[in-house]
Amino acid sequence: MKTTKAKGFTLIELIVVIAIIGVLAAILVPTMLGYVTKSRCSSANANAKSFYNAINSALVDLDSEGQNTSSFDAADGTALTGDLATKVGNYFADYTKLTAYHYCIANGTCTAVTIQNGAYWGSYPNPTTVDAPGAGSTGVSTQCKQQPTLAQAGA
Repeated sequence: MKTTKAKGFTLIELIVVIAIIGVLAAILVPTMLGYVTKSRCSSANANAKSFYNAINSALVDLDSEGQNTSSFDAADGTALTGDLATKVGNYFADYTKLTAYHYCIANGTCTAVTIQNGAYWGSYPNPTTVDAPGAGSTGVSTQCKQQPTLAQAGA
C-alpha cells in the first residue's frame, strides 16, 4: 500500500505567516502616515512659494505699467482685489483654490506668505517644517496643521 503525502500548507503555517504580516504592518503603517503628512506639508510649502512669486511678479508688472505698488501694502492681507488679483491669477491661477492665505506687502514687495491647502499650512520664505514620527511611534506630527504667523514666515 502506497501512502501519498498531502500537498499544501498546514493551518499552523498559514497562521504564522498571517501573524508575521500583521506585525510588519503594525510597524510600517505609522511610519508611512508620517511620510504622507510630510509630503502634504511639502506641497503646501510649494504652493506658498508659487503664491509668493506670483504676488511679486504681479507687483513688478503693475510697477512697469506705472501703478504705485506701495498702494497694495498690507501687513496681513487676506484678500487680493482689483488689478493685483488679476495679475496674480495670471501667474498662479490656483490661488483661488487655496483654503486660506495671508500675505505681507511692504514698499511694493511681498515679504512673506502663509497659505492653507486643505488641512495643511505652508509658508514662504521660511517654509513650515514637519517631523516624521520615529519608528514604532503611533502619533503623526501635526506641526503643518497649525497656522504659522507672517513673522514666522519671514515678514
